[in-house]
Order: sequence, then structure tokens, then C-alpha cells
Amino acid sequence: MKRDQFISFFFIAVLAFIVYEVFQIFAPFLTAIFWAAILAFAFYPVYAKLRRIFPKRNNSIALLMTVVVFLIVVPPLIMILINMATQIIEFSQWSFHYVREGKLELLIEKVRDIPWFQAVQARLVASADVKNALSSWLLGTAKTLGNLAASQAGTFTKNIFFVLLNVFFMSFLTFIFFRHGEKIYRFIYEIAPFEEETKKALFTQIHETFVAVIRGQLLTSVSQATVAGILFTALGVPLPLFFTFLIFLTSLVPILGAASIWAPMAIYFLLMHLFKKAIILFLVGFFVISLLDNIIKPAVIGEKTKLPYFLLFFGIMGGMKLYGLMGIFLAPVVLSLFFALIKIYRTKYSEPS
Repeated sequence: MKRDQFISFFFIAVLAFIVYEVFQIFAPFLTAIFWAAILAFAFYPVYAKLRRIFPKRNNSIALLMTVVVFLIVVPPLIMILINMATQIIEFSQWSFHYVREGKLELLIEKVRDIPWFQAVQARLVASADVKNALSSWLLGTAKTLGNLAASQAGTFTKNIFFVLLNVFFMSFLTFIFFRHGEKIYRFIYEIAPFEEETKKALFTQIHETFVAVIRGQLLTSVSQATVAGILFTALGVPLPLFFTFLIFLTSLVPILGAASIWAPMAIYFLLMHLFKKAIILFLVGFFVISLLDNIIKPAVIGEKTKLPYFLLFFGIMGGMKLYGLMGIFLAPVVLSLFFALIKIYRTKYSEPS
């Protein structure tokens, strides 16, 4: 091996080791870094417009945007989490009363009266074992949710210092991303070990994917949750905030989405002979809530990323398992980069000589 080759390999090995160590150093803050970057990216167009209007006020504009972003995001989020913990506890108490007052058995009896399922219900639902299993499942689920809410509330109270510390880190990092976002982008762009044409294609793909995912996911989730919240309140659904928040979360997952919440609720109303509520919930759920998902996500995310919807579904599910909530945003980017790299490889390296 020549001396120059040895030096090159040694340099690469040292660089890889240092990069790994830097990653380990910042690993405890990766969540804060990621969400700060998402917030800054989402509101960066507003910051860019203000900076063009006031070109000599970069620091002031970055600070103002950081304050505005956190006033928009943090207080509502804290209020939602507190209300969610309260309503989960209320849900657990409601479940216990529901079973103890015999309402679960009444629901089973009403299910048995449905003509189309009489034969099946006579064998399954009428069984005392099934009744006991349903009661145990409902009570167990309620107890688990109640304990989870209570423990999370206690954890939140005990770790309030670390929560505030993370909020401080996110706000500081958001300011940094606003103020120096272009420099950070340019630095990463310049050190990327690709040809100029390849770099441009990959970074454009990353940018378009992030824009599409953030806009598509948030627009869909907020729209569906807003409609569902108004509908649940109007229909007198118990714990409307709890179920609205579930709509917001499930709407982030493609295909199944919000229907996994409103459809069982409509069936419950139907079984309880609340036909008017069941019909209204089904019609609004199918033609408004779920239709929003089928219109916004394919138009915004699928069109921009060029990813098949079924692939996006499995990608987001796998991404959430691997990265947690961050996987909702990271999985489409990884998939888009995969297909972009495959396209570049086929164009540049697999063409016959």
C-alpha cells in the first residue's frame, strides 16, 4: 500500500470515529434537535419573508419567530396533555361504572338481538365466558389507562425541571436553526461526498419530502381532529377531547387512520339503538373526516414524494416502531432517498458501456 493511500484510509477511519463520537455526545439531545429542526423548517418561509422585509434585523426576527412558534405550539400542547391525563382517568372510572352497572351485559344482549348475527351470537356472545372475558378486558384496559395517566402525571410533576430544560433546549435550537439555518444547510451540502448533480437531486428530494410530509400530515390531522371534535361535542360523546386527540394521533397513520376511532363509536351507537347519532356519525365520518385523509395526503404527500400509498403506510408504521413519533417524518424521507439513489445508480452506474 502506498503512503498516500495509507494516509487517506487513516484519515477516513479517524474521521468516521470522530463522527461517531460526536453523534454519541449529542445523542441525549437528538429528540430536542429533531423537533427544533422540524419547527424551524415548518415556519422558515415566514422567517425568510420577514428577513427580506427587514434585512438588518436577522437576530431580532429569529428571536421573534422563536417566541411566536413556542407560544403557538407549547402552551396548547401542555394544556392538551394535562386534559388528556384527566380524561383518561375519567375514562377508566367510566369503564368501571359501565361494567358494574350491568351496561356491558345490556350491550351484549342488544348485540344478540340483531337478526343477521343471531346464530353466531347464540354460540359466542351468549357464553358467560365471553361476557367475563369482555368485562375483564374492559376493566383491565381502563385500569391500565388510568394507571398510565396517573404515572405519567406523577412523572411529569417530578420531572418538571427536565421538561422545562428540554423546552429550553428546543427553543434555543429553534433560534439557532432560524438564524443559521442557511449556513448549516450549506455546510452539510458542501461536505456531502457526491457529485454536484447527485447532491442537488438528493437535497432537493429531502427538502420536497419534508415539506410534503409536514404540510400533509399536520393539515390532515388538524382538519380531521377539528371536524371530529365538533361532531363529538354536538353528539354528546363522553370525553370528547380524549377521542378527538385519538383522532389526531390515528390520522397520522395512513389507510386505517381516523376511521379506527369513529367507526367503532358509530357501531356502538347503532347497538345502543341511538340510530340518529349512529347515522350522523357514520355519514360525517365517512364523507368528511375520512375523505379529508383520502384527499389531502395523496395530493400533498404522495404527489410530492412519488411514493405509492401502500408503501408509505408500511414505511410510516415501520418508522414509528424504529424511531418513535419521529418516524412519521423520517420514514418518508428515507424511502424517498432510497428511490432517488436507486434512480441515480441506474442512470449513472448500471448503464451498459
